[in-house]
Amino acid sequence: MSTSGHRAGVFKKPAKPHKSWKGKRTKGEITSDNRGREGVKQITRSANSTHSAVSRDARRNQLKMARDRKMADAMERRRTSNAPCLVLKIANSEDFEPKTVKKNARENFTVFLIVKQPISSYFQPRGRSWRHNGHTDIQTDFSARKCVFQPQNLRILSIKLSEIKKSFLQTVISLGVGARPSEFLKKLATCDETIIQTNSPSTIDFSIPRFKSRLSFLTPDKENVNEVLDAIRASDILCFLWPLSAELSEWDEQLLTVVKAAGLPTIVSVVPGLGGISNVKKKEDVRKGIEFTISKWSMKSAGIMPADSINDNLQLLRTLNETKKKPLTLQSRHSYMLVENLEATGDSTGDSEDSEEQFCTLKAQGYLRGPEWSANNLVHLPGFGDFQISHIESAVDPHPLKASAKSQEPQILAKADEKRQGLETEIVPDAMDGEQTWPTEEELRDAEKEMRRVPKGTSSYQAAWILEDSEDDEDDEDSDEDMEDEEDAEEDDDEDDMEPEDLKSEAGETTASEMMFDDGIDEDINMAEVEKYRKERENAQWPDEVDTPLDQPARIRFQKYRGLKSFRTSTWDPKENLPVDYARIFQFQNYKNTKKNVMSKIGGNDVDSGDAVVGKKFNGAFATIYIEKVPVSALKELKEMKQLVLFQLLPHEQKMSVLNMTLKKHPSCSIPITSDNEQKFIFYVGYRQFEASAVFSSNSPGDKFKLERFMPVEKTFVATVYAPITFNPATVLCFRQDDKGRQELVATGSVLDTNPDRIVLKRTVLSGHPYKINRRAVVVRYMFFNREDIDWFKPVELYTPSGRRGHIKEAVGTHGNMKCRFDQQLNAQDSVMLNLYKRVFPVWNYSLFNRNLNPSRFVERSRVESISLVNDEEEAMET
Repeated sequence: MSTSGHRAGVFKKPAKPHKSWKGKRTKGEITSDNRGREGVKQITRSANSTHSAVSRDARRNQLKMARDRKMADAMERRRTSNAPCLVLKIANSEDFEPKTVKKNARENFTVFLIVKQPISSYFQPRGRSWRHNGHTDIQTDFSARKCVFQPQNLRILSIKLSEIKKSFLQTVISLGVGARPSEFLKKLATCDETIIQTNSPSTIDFSIPRFKSRLSFLTPDKENVNEVLDAIRASDILCFLWPLSAELSEWDEQLLTVVKAAGLPTIVSVVPGLGGISNVKKKEDVRKGIEFTISKWSMKSAGIMPADSINDNLQLLRTLNETKKKPLTLQSRHSYMLVENLEATGDSTGDSEDSEEQFCTLKAQGYLRGPEWSANNLVHLPGFGDFQISHIESAVDPHPLKASAKSQEPQILAKADEKRQGLETEIVPDAMDGEQTWPTEEELRDAEKEMRRVPKGTSSYQAAWILEDSEDDEDDEDSDEDMEDEEDAEEDDDEDDMEPEDLKSEAGETTASEMMFDDGIDEDINMAEVEKYRKERENAQWPDEVDTPLDQPARIRFQKYRGLKSFRTSTWDPKENLPVDYARIFQFQNYKNTKKNVMSKIGGNDVDSGDAVVGKKFNGAFATIYIEKVPVSALKELKEMKQLVLFQLLPHEQKMSVLNMTLKKHPSCSIPITSDNEQKFIFYVGYRQFEASAVFSSNSPGDKFKLERFMPVEKTFVATVYAPITFNPATVLCFRQDDKGRQELVATGSVLDTNPDRIVLKRTVLSGHPYKINRRAVVVRYMFFNREDIDWFKPVELYTPSGRRGHIKEAVGTHGNMKCRFDQQLNAQDSVMLNLYKRVFPVWNYSLFNRNLNPSRFVERSRVESISLVNDEEEAMET
């Protein structure tokens, strides 16, 4: 073997020598000059790169500690959850029968063990306590260990299962021509004789002793969007009944879009009738077709399950019980309750003796779900606002897993104290804020020293009594100008929407608006929508262009506008010229820090809460919530709701502010949607439903955002409204009411932030025509029509659609022609543009939404009859 290394070839170029003689320092010289100092980049790089700074063993140890910490947290949640838990109690006895132990363990959930040695020799510790979870763990522990029977020093260990077990909520929705939910549940209840079925006004409850669990089913009307959304917000599992053909109607597709945008819990897909197909190939084709439809809608499902035989139904019940539940963000942050019983106490009071509005204390009964309830937090009644809680007390469970002869007396679980949240939603502005104060002595002295024109020889005393006629005339002129400015400001929005004269139809042509008045017109055509279509096309062809008015000067018409050197880099003070409504809202000094503090106290982690928080052991228990000062008129409407879900508010969520939402227009909405004050939208933000007008703006980086006059079709945008504070992330659904009173979907999205300092600028473009072109010097006309307007807008930069930049040099004549100079020569086809900007704000017309509108137009097209699972013979036997 040759020991020589690789020898370079003849064409190998030698390495270049370090040319220190050209002024380049060597590494040794650089090290000696630095004298131990390190560069900033090297220091920051070493500080940020923790991967190279920490050894491999240390990283492994960190990962192991993180896994152990997650496991400990999971076990802690499991111990404090609503699953059956074991309670240990020790007593003295000498009687013991092994057969009795096993029998009690299977039937009565009570196990007696004779123990001589310490408990640790029979039970392995889990976490920080001796508590075991689940009945399976009991049998495994008892079968794996032997007991030593001796008459002396015997101890009996009694283990009992807690009776508090959470009832999982399931929402059943039939798609296409699938089975009816009522018939599906009726057949599901017959698969096991031990199932105890109880009904409430809102749910169908199954107590299943076989699985030691309880299931509650909700069957909302799928044509009612409000019922479907309320049911899904409170559900742990969403069960879809798919048709064998896997064909969905238009309303089914619309409903799936709404449900996905609102948030999906754990999904279980059931196909009734799949097990009845005898042909294996056909059965597999049906399964693949349904799976393709599910994957098309990007819904994660545990698989397709049949529901035909008894074994299929038992397996379905087991899946509904044991499948992993993935709570919604809304459910993990807010405590909620599906109300099963609602009534008012006898005491009704009014705010004053003259007040006709009567109030009462509302008693809402249901299971406590979500994080730990707190009596200090407010509760939201859909359609009626936020109210305070007086106390929370336990109640008798109407759907027990096992009937108990003992009568349980109600006990107070939580009671409100002095720290509970107030009902203040907005700030009452002080009318004296912003008023001029009394002048100081220095200002008075400066005013006395002011120079005035008086006749020669007049003393200071005589000059004080002389009034100048010119001052009076100027004051009158100023007051007249102020009145004109106010009138122009009121008509500003109306004039923005005026139709430009150049865009009117020429002679001999017939526009769409003129055709509407011809004979034989379709009565269903809405003239307002036709006008919106025309304006949207004009705005797409000439974005933001407005003709300069002829009846008034441009400096008066656009007095609220200003020019910007650069839209991206120019500064705009967010506190400048704010409307009066901004004095009524709340604003966070640091939104991210406040959100972090609020989220850290979710789930009873607030150490200062005291007795106002319900204990973890009562999570999932049936309780009664006492809600104070609810209007008596609201009780009737609340009782009519099929699914009434109460949500608790986080701190600050009852206060009004400016809410920004990122939305995208839904493809089913083909009508142009304008960003004006007259259009009111129906927003479903988290658990809230309200009506408000929105201002649309671009969803782009930066500190200033351009107003969108029409809702964009293909890109996302930001809608800004006055609404209560909502911490992101939270889902948003935007609806509108059409001319026939139907509720139509407009856009979907999520909450961006709560920021009143978001600057939305409305752009107005004034255009002119190049009259004479002499290289870079151009004479422009038709942009202004008087010399004073040219001098007023002279500092604003000009541009052309081809990218030329320029500025106004001087006015030419008195009819609006002006001499301009650009950076390059213009073409005769170019237009000269001038951009003006004005900040816009939403309109305060927030109101709660509690009306039932007509179903969508897709419902009328897609009403089909569902198949029936009950045979005619069974129906005849029942009758």
